[in-house]
Amino acid sequence: MKVWMLGVPSTFGGGDTERGHTALLWRRAGIEVTCLYFTSCSCGTTPKVPEKSNPWIGRLREAGVEFVAADPERLYEVDGLEGSIVSVICHPHGLHNWEKLCALKCKLVWSPCMTVPSLSESVFTRAPAPKAVHFQSRYQANQLVGEYRAIGCREFRLIRGAFEPLPFNPRPYRPGAPFVVGRLARPARTKWSPYIWDMLAAARRGGVDVRALCQGWSDKLTEHCGPPPDWAEVLPPDTLSAEEFLGRCHAMICPNWGISENWPRVGLEAMSAGVPLVVDGSGGWPEMVGDVAVTCQTMGEYPPAIVKLATDDGFRQTTIPKGRERALKISSPEVISRQWTDLFESL
Repeated sequence: MKVWMLGVPSTFGGGDTERGHTALLWRRAGIEVTCLYFTSCSCGTTPKVPEKSNPWIGRLREAGVEFVAADPERLYEVDGLEGSIVSVICHPHGLHNWEKLCALKCKLVWSPCMTVPSLSESVFTRAPAPKAVHFQSRYQANQLVGEYRAIGCREFRLIRGAFEPLPFNPRPYRPGAPFVVGRLARPARTKWSPYIWDMLAAARRGGVDVRALCQGWSDKLTEHCGPPPDWAEVLPPDTLSAEEFLGRCHAMICPNWGISENWPRVGLEAMSAGVPLVVDGSGGWPEMVGDVAVTCQTMGEYPPAIVKLATDDGFRQTTIPKGRERALKISSPEVISRQWTDLFESL
């Protein structure tokens, strides 16, 4: 069996990272995988190419994944592409060239990573619908399945995002010492609550020496959230690896703004690494964390949750191994691999 995957995996962004983990999972299942990347796109943005500095390229090539470049206007020249199964995991250039792929009778599997339709998905109203739509969470499926049914989709699958656990390395904490609270996300306003500094300042007033470590920061977020206080360190996107970032944290918070999460990879990373989570009690978060993280219905519930993690050592120490156990359970490669194989065989 052969599957084409659109786009080059990278270390930044949930969808880009999921492509890498998914390609490795498919290879281990004996599926032949080829990453197809475009040399240009009508949107005017230059697509990513397999650069030597990208650690995913070496890993995937070693696993037997091929990389093939293609001019979108000459896709018919790509040997073996016509009529094949093509996976499009939250890849905008795939949507921008959807009609060209449909013209080659490709069996397109669309994997949205958001819980609302993107503007680029308007292509589905003028071109054939995906042969199948892959959801990562029940919440996402409930939000979107009606949209896709309306444009003619009939095949839907719930398959958790492929994920390789990080090394389990909880950071020790001594009561009274600085308590590092992390936030790791893309520099999109929807990922960052404008009240993040107020929230953490309230936890500091609760008697905890909170120090914030935020990665994914930008000038636009300074406008959105306000200037970082002197007890906060903010880093641009992709400064530290997820493992390095989480190794500096005693806990991590995940307050979104406006759009609920689907199946946030950062949650799996934190749980697998041994970092307790305080997250929104909406979207796909409750489905992911179950009872191994603190879920908050309002911004006001975040400060006392942070204080509890810092002051109740028994609670924190109990949460850490439970989080690791849950991350391993819900990202079982055997289960996810079997589900993908079943989908491809059905196509």
